[in-house]
Amino acid sequence: MNRGFYKRIEEELNNNKNICIATVIKDKGDKHLGKKILKINEEILIEDEENIEFYNRIINKINFNESGKTIKIDDEIEIIMEHIISKPNLIICGGGHIALSLASMAKMLDFNTTVIDDREEFANKERFPEVDNVICDNFTNALDKVNFNKNSYFVVVTRGHKADQECVEKILKNKFRYLGMIGSRGKVAHSINQLLEKGYTTEDINKVNAPVGISIGAKTPAEISVSIMAQIIQEKNNGNVSNIDEEILNDIVYSDNSKVLVSILHKRGSSPRGVDAKMLVKDDSSFIGTIGGGMVEKVAYEKALDLIKEKKSHIESYDLSNSAAAKLGMACGGTIKVLFEYIA
Repeated sequence: MNRGFYKRIEEELNNNKNICIATVIKDKGDKHLGKKILKINEEILIEDEENIEFYNRIINKINFNESGKTIKIDDEIEIIMEHIISKPNLIICGGGHIALSLASMAKMLDFNTTVIDDREEFANKERFPEVDNVICDNFTNALDKVNFNKNSYFVVVTRGHKADQECVEKILKNKFRYLGMIGSRGKVAHSINQLLEKGYTTEDINKVNAPVGISIGAKTPAEISVSIMAQIIQEKNNGNVSNIDEEILNDIVYSDNSKVLVSILHKRGSSPRGVDAKMLVKDDSSFIGTIGGGMVEKVAYEKALDLIKEKKSHIESYDLSNSAAAKLGMACGGTIKVLFEYIA
C-alpha cells in the first residue's frame, strides 16, 4: 500500500472511524499483491484508479463485515479481510489503590489510559506518571471529557457507592466496549435495583460486569487488577479485529525510507505469534515489532531486506512442524503464511 493510504488510516483511527481493509493476497502474476481497498464508514477507497475494473471485481463480491476471513473472488484472485481499530482506551473511574496497579498493567498492555477522580490528591500526574491523561473533576464532568466509542473500556472503582452509581449511569447512556464495576454481590444487587427504578433496561444492566473481573480469588489490589485486566483482554480479543502498532504506523507515514511490512496472514497449529502480528523492516536494517522471534523471524527479516532491494511484495509460508521446524530451530508444530508488503 502507498503511504497516502496509511496516512488516511492514521487520520481516521484518530477520529475513531470504522475501518475495513481488503488486501489482495493472490492474483494473476502477483501484479496486485498487497494492494488494498479501504472502507471507512461508508466511503470506499482504492489504490489505483487505472485498474478500477480489477478492484470492482473484488468490491462487488465481498462483504466488508466479514473480518478475519480469506475470500476467494474467482480462480485468480484471493483477498483477506481486516477490521482495523485504534489502540484501546481504558478509563478508570477512581484513583485509589486498585487504580494504581490497574493503570500500570494497562500501560504495559498498550492501552491508552485515563484516570479520573474528584480529589486532587488522588488525581495528579505525580501519582499516575505513566498514564496518558489524568482528570480531576466531579465524575459527571470528567466523563464528559473522555471518548465514548466501541474501543472504550471503563472500570468503576471509586471510593463509594454513590460515585460508582453516578459513573455507571453516565456510561450506560453512551457507547462503550466494556464496563466493569467493583463491589460485593449485595452492593451490585442494590445498584441493579436503582438502575431499574430509573428506567434502565435489563439489556442495559447486562452490559455491566459486576462484580468486576474474572473469579480468581483475588484479594490484594494487584491481584484484583489482574482479574480485571484478564476480563478486559478477553473482551478485547473476542472478535476478528486488529490494530497497527502506533510506532509502526508513524514510521510508515512520516519516514521516507524504503520498507517492508511483514504480517502474519494465517496460522495453523502452534506458532509464536498469531494472525495480524506485524514487523516493519527498513532499508537501514532496523526494524520495529515482531512476528514471534527466533529463527523464523530472522529468516523473514532477511527476506524483507531482499524485497526492499527488489521493490516488490511477496507471500511466503513457513512450516514449523517436525523436521521442517528443526531446520529453522523451532518446535512449534504449526505453519504460518506471511505477507511481505513493500511500501513505496
